Amino acid sequence: MRRPDAETKYATHMAAVAGDDVEVAFFTWPRAILGRYDLFHLHWPEALVGHGRGVRLLASTLLSRLLRLRLRLARVPVVYTLHNREPHEAMSPRQLRDRRAFERLAAIEIHLVPEPDRVTAAEAVAIPHGSYVEPHGAHPRSERVPGRALFFGLIRPYKGIEELLDAFAAVDEDGATLRLVGKPMDPALADAIAQQDDARISHRFGFIPDRELVAEVTAAQLVVLPYRRLHSSGAALVALSLGRPVLIPDSVTGRALRDEVGSDWVQLFEGPLTAAALAGALAATRTPPADAPDLSARTWRAVREAHARVYRRALDRRSGRGAVFAWLTGQDDNLGDSALRRGYADALRARGDLVAYVADASYAYVSGLGLGRADRVSTNLGAWLGEALAAARRGPATLAINAGEFTFSGRYTLQMLRILPALWRFRRRGGAVVWLGAAVPGPRRGRTWLFHRLFRCADLVRWRDARTSEVFAPAPAMPDWALALEPSGPSAARGALGVSLRFDRPYPSQAWLSAVRELAARLDLEVVAVAQVARDTEYALRLAADLGGRAVEFGEVTHAEQEAVLRGEYAAMRLILSDRLHALLIALSEGAVPLGLAEAATDKLARHFDALGMPWATASASERITRLAALDDASLSQLADDAARRLGDARGELDAVRTLLAGDQWLPEAARAKTRA
Repeated sequence: MRRPDAETKYATHMAAVAGDDVEVAFFTWPRAILGRYDLFHLHWPEALVGHGRGVRLLASTLLSRLLRLRLRLARVPVVYTLHNREPHEAMSPRQLRDRRAFERLAAIEIHLVPEPDRVTAAEAVAIPHGSYVEPHGAHPRSERVPGRALFFGLIRPYKGIEELLDAFAAVDEDGATLRLVGKPMDPALADAIAQQDDARISHRFGFIPDRELVAEVTAAQLVVLPYRRLHSSGAALVALSLGRPVLIPDSVTGRALRDEVGSDWVQLFEGPLTAAALAGALAATRTPPADAPDLSARTWRAVREAHARVYRRALDRRSGRGAVFAWLTGQDDNLGDSALRRGYADALRARGDLVAYVADASYAYVSGLGLGRADRVSTNLGAWLGEALAAARRGPATLAINAGEFTFSGRYTLQMLRILPALWRFRRRGGAVVWLGAAVPGPRRGRTWLFHRLFRCADLVRWRDARTSEVFAPAPAMPDWALALEPSGPSAARGALGVSLRFDRPYPSQAWLSAVRELAARLDLEVVAVAQVARDTEYALRLAADLGGRAVEFGEVTHAEQEAVLRGEYAAMRLILSDRLHALLIALSEGAVPLGLAEAATDKLARHFDALGMPWATASASERITRLAALDDASLSQLADDAARRLGDARGELDAVRTLLAGDQWLPEAARAKTRA
C-alpha cells in the first residue's frame, strides 16, 4: 500500500496499526524487492501486476514477478485484505493470472465484511473496516439540507451512477435535490453528469479534501450509493461516521451493516436503483434518527489490535509456532468416533491451529470434527508427518496421537511402524507429543511392544480407563472427550426411552424386548430407536417395529447433521439402553440416564462407566433383564441425579486436562526452549 497523504484513506488505518510492537513501512518497489521486512500486507493485488504498454509493461511485469519470487524464497508471510472479490476495472487474462498468483501467497485472508467463503486457501479472519468518527471529528459540519441526496467518491461505471440519474429524474418530491461529488475515472460518465438538464442536480468534480468532504456529507439528508455490486464500502462508513443515513444495495454486506447500526441508518434497495426506492428512502430519513449509529466495534484502536494479532499469528505460523498435528482418524460412518475427536480437537486448539490427519475419511465424517477455518485437513500420512517434522525444525510444534480405542489391528500396526520413526525424529527436533483419551482392550502378543514404544515417545499421556493403564503402560485416567462437548440445550420434557444397538451383534431376545416394552409402559415413555452408526439403521428400524416405537435412521447426512438430530432426541429421553459407548456418553451429556443393559454389551462399557463412578450403568449378563424389570420412576430419578453429578465431575476433570494441555510445565526441555525463543 502506498504511503497515505494528509487526507484520510484506508492507508491511514494501516499507519495507525504502528505501535511499540509493530512498525509500518509503506510500499515502494525498491523496498518491496530489496528491503528488509518481516511481513507483507497485500491490499490491492491488481495494483501490483504489469500495467501500461511497451517498455513500461515489460518493466512493471518484471517487478511484479520479482516481488512474488522474493516473497516465496524468503518465506515472507503475506496477509491479504480482501477489499473486493473481483477487480473494479477490466483486466487482461495475464493480469488476472498475476493477481491470482499474489492472492495465493496469502497466509491469512482478512475480510472486511461477512463472507460465505474464502478467496484463497488461507485462514480467513474478520476485521471490519474502521470508522471515520475519529479522523473526521475535528472538522466543522454543515447544516443538514432537507431533501438532499448525495453521492460521493470516485465516479466509476460500476457504481451505478447512470441508474441514480435515471431514478432521480423520476422522483417527484418537493425539495428533493441530488448532488454528486468526486473525481471522475471515466470521461464519458463525467460528461453524462455534466450534461444533465435538471436544475435539481449539481456536481463537484475532483479530489475533495477531508474538511470539505465533511461539509458536503453533513449537508445531505441521505447518502446514496447505487452500486451495481457492493462488497465493502468506505463511503458508507464515512456517511455513518458523520451521522448521515445511507441507501445501499440489498446484499449480505448491506444486511450485515443494517443489522449492526439499525434500519434507521441503513436503507436497502433491490436490483437497479428505482425512483420508488429513492423516494422511499428520502421519506424514511426525513426526520433524522434520534441516536447516533453504534460504530464502537470499528474504532481505530480495535482495528489496530486486530491487525496486530493477525500479524503475530502469521509470523508464528512461519516459524512453526502454534502448529498442532492431530491424528483424528475414525470409522467413517460412526458418529461417536467423530464426536470424541471433536472434543479432543477443541482442547488441542489451545496450543494452536490444527493440521488434522484424517486418512481417507469422507466429508461427512470430517464435518463432525468441528474444524475451523484456521485448521487444515491432510489425507496423506507421509505428507502429514513430513510437515510435522519441518514444523518441529523451525519452532515449537505439537503432535497429538489419536484418542479413542486402539484395537491392535493390522491397520493400526502398519501405521505404528510408519509413525514411530517420525515421532522419534519429531521429539529430537524439539517437538512435543501428547496422547490423551486413548484406550486398549488388552495386550496382544507380538504387537503390544509397538504401542509401548509409542507410549515412550509421548510427553503427556492420559488413558480413557484404568484398565489400559494396568495392561499397557502406567498413566493417569481421564474421561472420554465426548463428555467435553456442549449439550444442545435444556429439554422441555423427557418423554422418551432410547434404544441404540450395534448392527454387528446378535439381535436381542424376546425376553429382553418384552422387558423394554414393559419398562416403557410402566414409565409412560415413547420408545425411540436411534442409529448412531449408519450401519445400525436396519437394527433401529427393526427395534422400533418390535418395541412399538419410532426409529431415527442415519440417512444420507453428514455427521454434524446426524449429531444435531440425535442430540435433540437424547435431550428428550429419560434414559437410553445401548451397547454403544458413545450413544450412552452423548446421551448422558444431554441429561439422559445411560444404561448399558443391552444383552450384547461387553465389559468395555463397565470399564468406562466404572471410571466415571457410575457402576450402576452396567451389569453382568445374567442381571440385565432383572435390572430392567426393577426400574421404576423413583429409582430412575435417583440415577438421574447421580448421573448429573458424575457428568459435572467428568467435565471438571476434562477442564483440568485442557488447562494442563494449554500450559508448558509438561513440555520436554527442548520444546520449552523453543517456546521461550
